[in-house]
Amino acid sequence: MPRVLVVDDDVMLLRMAEQLLKAEYTVELARSGWEAIASVANGPRPDIILLDIDMPKMDGYATLRKLQELDPDIPVIFLTGLTETEYELKGLTSGAVDYITKPFVKEILLARIRVHLNLARKLKNMDPDKVESLKRKLNDTELSVAKMMALGYTNSEIAEQLHYSYNYVKKVSSVIFSKLGISRRNEIRDFLIQ
Repeated sequence: MPRVLVVDDDVMLLRMAEQLLKAEYTVELARSGWEAIASVANGPRPDIILLDIDMPKMDGYATLRKLQELDPDIPVIFLTGLTETEYELKGLTSGAVDYITKPFVKEILLARIRVHLNLARKLKNMDPDKVESLKRKLNDTELSVAKMMALGYTNSEIAEQLHYSYNYVKKVSSVIFSKLGISRRNEIRDFLIQ
């Protein structure tokens, strides 16, 4: 069963999340950013992390930075009561894969967890040496788009998943094709997927 680490200083939310997730996932709970960091550093690594932003001592943004130092491949979803656009933008540009506001709709949360776990699993099937060779040619944004292209995502789906505009993804795709000297999306897939 995939492992989900839920990080929140609100004990009631932790209990509710555990009840919601335990049928499909192994659930671990942390009441602070420091507990989450210790859990990831010392225990079995979670497959995905649900992280609150507004916590005492170490907020979610600082926690995310520390977690990314430990393992940048664990997808982190911010699950927070902060609904303002600037918080969401900061969360997504800090490296979170998604941003869900409380109170959340149970079915939407579960669907988003499934989507991000599925994407993470597919990314692990990519040849690490070939991904490394692309890192030398592409910037971080281009690499993220190229990986999703290799997984068969359309420009619209990439835009939605990465929170970019469709036109921006289209422009980045053209830059990727030019830098790699390719003309079709399946050439990226053939190169990256083992």
